[in-house]
Amino acid sequence: MLARVGAAVGLLLLCAISIFRVAHPPTPVPATAPDTVFSAERALHHVEEIAQRPHPMGTADHDRVRDYIVAQLTSLGVRPQIQSATAIGTRYQEAGRVQNIVAWMPGSDAKGKAVLLMVHYDGVGAGPAASDDGAGCAALLETIRALRARKQPLAHDVIVLFTDGEESGLLGAAAFVREHPWAKDVAIALNFEARGTTGRSYMFETGPGNQDAVSALRAARDVTAGSVFTTIYRRLPNDTDLSELAVLGVPALNFAFADGVERYHTSRDDVAHLNLGSLQHHGLQMLALTERLANEPLPRPKTGDAVFFDLPLLGMVIYPMWVAIPLAIIALVFTVIVVAPMRRGILPGLIGSLIAVAVTGVLARFVNLGGPARWSGLYAAALTLAVLAINAAIYCVVRRRWPEAHAGALVTWLILALATSFLVPGASYLFTWPLLFALVAARSRHPIAEWVAAAVALILLAGLVFSVTAVMLGVAATGAIALAVFTSLIAWLLAPILDAVVGDARWSGAPWLAAAAVVVLLIAALSVKENADHPARSALVYAQNADSSDAWLGAFSAQDAWTHSVLGGTTQGPEWTARMAETPFRLVARQVARVPLEAPSATFIRDTIINGARRVVLRVKAPAGSTALVMHAIGAPVLTASIDGRVVDTTRYRRRSPVWMMEYWAVPDSGAIVALSIPLGQHIDFDLAAWRPGLPPIPGVTIPPRPADVVPSQAGDVSISYRRSRF
Repeated sequence: MLARVGAAVGLLLLCAISIFRVAHPPTPVPATAPDTVFSAERALHHVEEIAQRPHPMGTADHDRVRDYIVAQLTSLGVRPQIQSATAIGTRYQEAGRVQNIVAWMPGSDAKGKAVLLMVHYDGVGAGPAASDDGAGCAALLETIRALRARKQPLAHDVIVLFTDGEESGLLGAAAFVREHPWAKDVAIALNFEARGTTGRSYMFETGPGNQDAVSALRAARDVTAGSVFTTIYRRLPNDTDLSELAVLGVPALNFAFADGVERYHTSRDDVAHLNLGSLQHHGLQMLALTERLANEPLPRPKTGDAVFFDLPLLGMVIYPMWVAIPLAIIALVFTVIVVAPMRRGILPGLIGSLIAVAVTGVLARFVNLGGPARWSGLYAAALTLAVLAINAAIYCVVRRRWPEAHAGALVTWLILALATSFLVPGASYLFTWPLLFALVAARSRHPIAEWVAAAVALILLAGLVFSVTAVMLGVAATGAIALAVFTSLIAWLLAPILDAVVGDARWSGAPWLAAAAVVVLLIAALSVKENADHPARSALVYAQNADSSDAWLGAFSAQDAWTHSVLGGTTQGPEWTARMAETPFRLVARQVARVPLEAPSATFIRDTIINGARRVVLRVKAPAGSTALVMHAIGAPVLTASIDGRVVDTTRYRRRSPVWMMEYWAVPDSGAIVALSIPLGQHIDFDLAAWRPGLPPIPGVTIPPRPADVVPSQAGDVSISYRRSRF
């Protein structure tokens, strides 16, 4: 009995170590640390200044943050400049008048290329953006201070870039790449972001040919990175400023912390909820990598992509991606040698493990938790225990007749190792290395070898599964499926140790596991609730049509009880409310009294024929106080377009719209010049929707204060004035 308890504790301890090392950021360094050291406590002062209030593009607080950063750079002896330009995004239908803050830190070798350090200083309208990306800005300012405090200058130049308009469609990065002369001098880029308010700063994305760039991570030592993150991220429809830098074709590393995602882009992204350890992890990596990269030859050597991951004590494990296939072939040969004596168990074990994976994966597909439950480790633990119970029952049935069914599980892992090595080698290490150690253990049948195999599998995979489920995707749909599939695979791979834990327990302990799942689920249901730290999201909209007497109070998404109570139902607004944003969804709204609001305007400038097409040129203006202007051209296909003389490049768009649409941020007082080419003989209806922060006093409407567990999100509460013109 003691041996069984000890084995169970050992497995739980390995899981805890794996999860802790990917979830717990380093301890913050105090402000009393030496000047040459990065201190999160010192950097926090910058966050406090930046995150006083929301500061999206087009607001006075945006300019306040800009001026603060410029003043800090100047005080550090770095000469900043403002790059003012009309930026046209190449990933989304977004444009705007940006004000990038750029500075050049010269190195001792002025002839070489430069290292680019990049963050963004704008935020969304709903919150003060302490984490996204106040933490990045603070980390960069503190890194510059620490570098300037060192007597020995860096060998190569460093370009410092605080982009504008990242939240508005990566606009500042697009303007830097497209128009700034320093863009051609970038040899390698480091970008720092946040998708939550806590957690470790993951290195989750790289540029092309990442083997050399990833090797530099060894300088930072305390790193969480894996080529599986890069492999997955390259296939996701997600972007940061680094996406605009991709056209430069230079090596790049992208960092972000992502825990506490329920506070992301809400009013709870404030100083109180920012984890100082997350800020410290940002800075540790930024400072160490800048020192290494700027003191080594630039440009960096050209390499291919690598398979890489971090392990305790060993640090970064890196090898060329082509090595994945020879490793998988070694695993193939070794598997044949190991399972040959157990051949009677191969087919039953293979079928049993595949059935277990399929059953748990299908059941997990229907797990779709919302709110704070989606990101709860308790709900993830309950699902894990339920999956283990199902696997234990299936394994028990198979093992009763075929005691050597573990051989089939090894073949299952071999299939996955071979498939990933050939198709997605960046993810191959997740299967190849646990399999190789499990094969050694199966061959020797020695307890030490079995525990080493368990340690490798759990250290590599338990934390990853936690990160994917509880941090990145949530206990819902894809995240729940990933948790179920990996839990099933690990259970079958570690069957010899699990046998030692359950002994002769009925159904291999499945009833006990199921009971534990129910207990944890009840604890989660009683303790995980929406509250001030884990809030529900909301955003109200007052919208009026300047061409009629229509006025509505609504929301583009009305999921929380407070919003439903304000709106009094789920009635859809009129058709024109679907043309006020980039997404074609009507408001869920109720009609209200009209409030005087200035409307946007489109003024005809000229109409010419160029290259067999009608080119209509307009000047669009937004009312004072507006942050953004959404434009739709309806009635004719738009062949080409330009804004303020800059061609709109649609070749890299993430998604296409059936009609031409563009959102312009921070419209100048003089307006923006929009030129659209349409087929001859056709006309367009040109829709404009001007967005401004806040709601006006609406006669006859009293909006109750939000409860503590409901917060503004994304743009926050806004007023929108709509108008249509025909050309």
